[in-house]
Amino acid sequence: MDVVALLLAAGESERMGAPKAFLDWHGQPLLSHQLQQIQKSRLRECVVVLGKDAARLERLVNGPMRPGWKARSVYNPRYRDGKCASVEAGLAALPAPPDGILIASVDQPLNTRLLNALVRSAEAEWDKCEAAGRRTIIVPAFHGRPGHPVLFAANLIGELMGICEETLGLKAVVRKNPGRVLLLPWDDAGVLLNLNTPVDLAAIDPRGQLQ
Repeated sequence: MDVVALLLAAGESERMGAPKAFLDWHGQPLLSHQLQQIQKSRLRECVVVLGKDAARLERLVNGPMRPGWKARSVYNPRYRDGKCASVEAGLAALPAPPDGILIASVDQPLNTRLLNALVRSAEAEWDKCEAAGRRTIIVPAFHGRPGHPVLFAANLIGELMGICEETLGLKAVVRKNPGRVLLLPWDDAGVLLNLNTPVDLAAIDPRGQLQ
């Protein structure tokens, strides 16, 4: 299955007080960790959406990658408008629609095992003969609590391009029709992590788990 990741790293990190993409995560910048986890997975490509600090972050995006895999960046000139503008910029940079688009934020630590599980779930769900019965949004859930990242089928690109901050952005697409959402049970509370403030960082133990 052809799945592309959109990694959103354009924010101003105002609540954190320092650029979140450069936060130390297991001895390296958080953005580097995210890219490493994605490139070890079954995802074909990663489009990193940059805004503030784009020049500095570009060096991380262009860092060492495994053969046959690539990450590329796109600049969002409207990064101050919020995450929705970054989603739009990332989708507009895709030359052709893949089978699925995984949307992740740089401040939500990823792991390869989860990314591969999301792709496997999409393959099983989207291979159904009955198109009407397919659930086109795959969301990991810890003890029933929806987390991230979220994997969307390509037929939702039109809706994703139309999101806005005033109507809850991506959440509006997920909540629009619960019948098209597949919750993937997950055994790690890390799918609930959002590193928005120094308090969030203080709540994480050295292994990267919620305390």
